[in-house]
Amino acid sequence: MIGEIIISLVGILISALAFINAFTFPGGTSDGVPGAGVFPQALCVIIIVINLILIVNALRKKTKMTEEQKEGLKRAGLFVAATIVMLILWGKLHFMILCSIYLIAIGLILKQKMKTFIPGAIVSSALIYFIFQQVLNVMLNS
Repeated sequence: MIGEIIISLVGILISALAFINAFTFPGGTSDGVPGAGVFPQALCVIIIVINLILIVNALRKKTKMTEEQKEGLKRAGLFVAATIVMLILWGKLHFMILCSIYLIAIGLILKQKMKTFIPGAIVSSALIYFIFQQVLNVMLNS
């Protein structure tokens, strides 16, 4: 129960910060086309509502955490920490390097076989970079 509440509160905090950050995106046009921040803000609101529902459900049921749930909570905390570090380093490192390091950290948290996971993380980062840069014309830090 307490683990679900903590994770939901962290999710609400991250979503609220992302919601506020989306106000810095370019605004809409004069003919009513929404700006770049509308979609991220809508997602943040949805995530906040879902987390509030999870908190209410967790408060309704009163069960004790099993060892498996404690391990899951620890992993979730590590995911959040890795994401926070990635956000702090955003703009200071090249996107492909930062994304590769983040994905490798996720692999370590999930206890994946690094021999096969590291090349996959690097290729995935390169694909993400290419798709956003070339196909979607979203400029990522390079």
